[in-house]
Amino acid sequence: MRFVGNPGTGKTVIARLVGELLIEMGAVQKPSSNARASNRCKKNEQVEEKGEAEAVITFVEASRADLVASYLGQTAPKVIEAVSQALGGVLFIDEAYALVRPGSDDSFGLEAVDALIKEMEDKRSKVVVILAGYEKEM
Repeated sequence: MRFVGNPGTGKTVIARLVGELLIEMGAVQKPSSNARASNRCKKNEQVEEKGEAEAVITFVEASRADLVASYLGQTAPKVIEAVSQALGGVLFIDEAYALVRPGSDDSFGLEAVDALIKEMEDKRSKVVVILAGYEKEM
């Protein structure tokens, strides 16, 4: 999914709601075991349902800094780790347009996009990926 809009228009809030709805509808499968935790990506698990004690969804927020490495061959593992953390929930990539910088030889950003596409395809029933950013840049 792709959410576009100006700053402050609620892209992150809507991403959380959409993720919660997709999980409730059964469109996203919860993994049978917990994914490995890491402090690289911001993980937020605080979504409560009305009338129930607490329903927890996985919402991992990432940016270029969380997904793109400085050295050749380190980017794909960072992307794979972020997707693994988001299994059973949402991987929200804020300012997704920054993954690949136009007009530059950004092989690391391209590696991130390639790895993300493969992970999205391989794990399509277990994770929702939402890309957010400004309309012009996206």
